[in-house]
Amino acid sequence: MKLLVFSDNHGDTLSVDLILKRHPEADRFISLGDSEMSEPALSAREIFGVRGNYPFEPDFPDDLIFEFEGHKTFLTHGHKYYVKSGLYNLTMRAYDLGCHLALFGHTHHWFLAEREGIILLNPGSTAHPKGTDQCTYALITLTSDRITAEIRELKSGFPIETFAKKY
Repeated sequence: MKLLVFSDNHGDTLSVDLILKRHPEADRFISLGDSEMSEPALSAREIFGVRGNYPFEPDFPDDLIFEFEGHKTFLTHGHKYYVKSGLYNLTMRAYDLGCHLALFGHTHHWFLAEREGIILLNPGSTAHPKGTDQCTYALITLTSDRITAEIRELKSGFPIETFAKKY
């Protein structure tokens, strides 16, 4: 299964449409908030996800938990876990939930690492990156015994960071 994950596009539908078109093989399209797109606009693109902290967010939940290919996955925007101040709260929440993956946004800066046995992934921002000039998104490939996560550069679509873990 392939997950296409983005965050913090702040109304930039052109970037969203670009990555959707670029990855027709993706099984799920996930927004981690601050899309500033209406719920009908997201649903028409078969995008689901969580709400962000921006006031023009769709009526999505703050957090979601899904199981993809046997891998429990925690989705959140991140602001309620204070991810701009560190990842401890987010990591502990995902750990308590028994998740293999924790996907979050909010910082506008991509992040991909493992902590406490949990893969933490922030796809960055497709529109307004911070700490870099690269707009980014993520592509995650899951099988029953492996997770491969990639941070990809928006313009080229090429991976700039990859992490893989076998279970």
